[in-house]
Amino acid sequence: MDPWTFWLGGALALGGGLLTVTRRNAVASVMWLIVAFVGMSTLFLGMDAGFIGVIQVLVYAGAIMVLFLFVIMLLNLTPSGLLRIDRPRWTTLGLASAAAFVALILAIVTGGELWTAGGGDEEAILQATGRDTLIEGGVLDVADQLFNAHVLPFEVASVLLLVAVVGAVALTKRKL
Repeated sequence: MDPWTFWLGGALALGGGLLTVTRRNAVASVMWLIVAFVGMSTLFLGMDAGFIGVIQVLVYAGAIMVLFLFVIMLLNLTPSGLLRIDRPRWTTLGLASAAAFVALILAIVTGGELWTAGGGDEEAILQATGRDTLIEGGVLDVADQLFNAHVLPFEVASVLLLVAVVGAVALTKRKL
C-alpha cells in the first residue's frame, strides 16, 4: 500500500470517528461518520480490495447513513428530550470498553497471522462447485479475498457500523 494512501485513509477514518463521537448535534455526527466511512474505503482501495472499498461507500456511506440521517431528522431530537450520559459510571464503562477494544485489536494485529489459517482450500471449493478454475474477480475470488486476506478490515468496518447503531439508539433514548 502506498504510504500516502494509508495516511490519508487513516486520518480520514480516525478524524471522522473522533468527530462523530464528540459532536453534540446528531446530524453533524452522521456527516462525520460518512467521512470515517470514506476513510475506511480509502484504506480498502489502498489494499487492492476495490470491491469492498466501493461497497463501503455505496452501502454504508450511501444507503445506511441516509437511513440514519432520515431517522434522526424524523425524530426531531431536542436537547431536553435526550438522555444525558454524564454519570461517572457510564464514562468509566465507556472508557473500559474502549480500552478492551483497543487491547483486542492490538492482540489480533500482533498475534501473527490474522485468521488466515482456515478457508483457503481452493481444491475443495473447485470440487464443490464443479469448476476447473476460479473466475478472476468472481464471487468465489471475492469471498476468498474477503475472508482470508482482508478479514480484519472487514470486521473493523462491521464494528464501526455497530458503534453507529448503538450511538443512534443512545441518542434517541428518552428519559422515562
